[in-house]
Amino acid sequence: MPEARKPLGNAPRAAKTPARGVGSEKASRLVAEMLAGKIVLIEPELDFSSAPGFSYPVVERLLGVVGEEAVAILESLVDKGALVREFFDRILRCPHCRSVNLRPSNCCPKCGSRNLARGRVLEHISCRFVGLEDDFVSGDSYICPKCGSELRISGGDYQSLGLMNKCQDCYEKFAQPEIQWRCLKCGALTPQDSINEVNVYSYRFNEARREWLEFEVKPKSQLIEFLRNLGYEVAEDAVVKGRSGAEHKIDILATKDDGIVVHDIAIGIKVAGGDIGLGEVCDFDDKAYDSGIHDKVLVVQPGLRPEAEKFASQQRIKVLKVKGLEAVLAESAAKPIAKVSKEPFEFKSELQLIAYLKRLGYKVREKADVKGRSGATHKIDILATKDDGIVVHDIAIGVEVGKEPIGLEKLFAFDNKAYDIGILDKVFIAVPSLAKESRQFAQRQRIKVFEAAELGPSR
Repeated sequence: MPEARKPLGNAPRAAKTPARGVGSEKASRLVAEMLAGKIVLIEPELDFSSAPGFSYPVVERLLGVVGEEAVAILESLVDKGALVREFFDRILRCPHCRSVNLRPSNCCPKCGSRNLARGRVLEHISCRFVGLEDDFVSGDSYICPKCGSELRISGGDYQSLGLMNKCQDCYEKFAQPEIQWRCLKCGALTPQDSINEVNVYSYRFNEARREWLEFEVKPKSQLIEFLRNLGYEVAEDAVVKGRSGAEHKIDILATKDDGIVVHDIAIGIKVAGGDIGLGEVCDFDDKAYDSGIHDKVLVVQPGLRPEAEKFASQQRIKVLKVKGLEAVLAESAAKPIAKVSKEPFEFKSELQLIAYLKRLGYKVREKADVKGRSGATHKIDILATKDDGIVVHDIAIGVEVGKEPIGLEKLFAFDNKAYDIGILDKVFIAVPSLAKESRQFAQRQRIKVFEAAELGPSR
């Protein structure tokens, strides 16, 4: 049995995975209801029992959430552009316990007493005494409390200064009392200028984003599920660091290490009101190139402009219109999906490698003649092809057996053949091993290498 060694090559890519397209499963469910027209406008109701002091009953009933969780879902959908937020009301909140169950209380601006009287204020013109009307009333007459004179003629003996307040404790008179707020939950008394004010919003569906949201809610989630069923690790809004040092955001990054090679698929999503232009396609291709990803899929709605379509074809970007994607997903749903082995692959023989590839669903051709872009025909020791439904994976496998470590010339010739054929997933079996300069070349050209002391039987 030949000795098995660890393969040389690139490790699987790491990616950050922020929030999903429109957010959580609950957020997606709410958007689906609004897309169907079952919910048109989401308005708040005052609710002393909830932490925020208000609630959104339609959201809470649909999603089984309460209070601040409902608000967080709505705000996340505003951030995603799915909902439009509009001012609805402003409520006051206790700064001590955050309750909205408050009652206003009028206080004397001088001493703070709430023992106030309110009424018409009269002034005795001759002695200048000012007091509430009740202070002057004596039976059926007005008598000045200060000098005892009877006041008979309005405008002559006395004049009205209008409605005012009088503190019954310090006798201060004032037009407007100071307002303080009594919290009915914790009892705290808070001055008007120290009370918390909270804006409350209503939410409506953003019609301008309907096409994008229709894709996010159904086809995109189905695509992600489809990829995961195929054994891919899927990251949405994945952040990938490119060879230039720049960080790129990929709408969907699907990664699968099948033990032979690591497959990365960059999926861009361009759903708009009109055909997608060349600039957006170039931007997607640049990000994928800098990230070292050669399997590229662009999902578009409604389509590409002619120059963008030509560029996508030249750059080997698979373009799927949303309807075409839905057809692919519907067709795949009717087919059984083979379980993907998670066992690490160790190379033991060429025969064992071929059997492993076939178990993964690859069609394998040995000593395959393939015509390159130059017009030359190249013989590939093993050519493995697998159609995932989204992309076609081709793996060129070269086998070289020698008495000494395989030199750069053999590896260079294999890489040239793969390049002319247009195959970027490359595997090289070196018996007994690779020379040092060959190892460096393999790493630079992203060639996965298996080394073995001897090669087992091919049959």
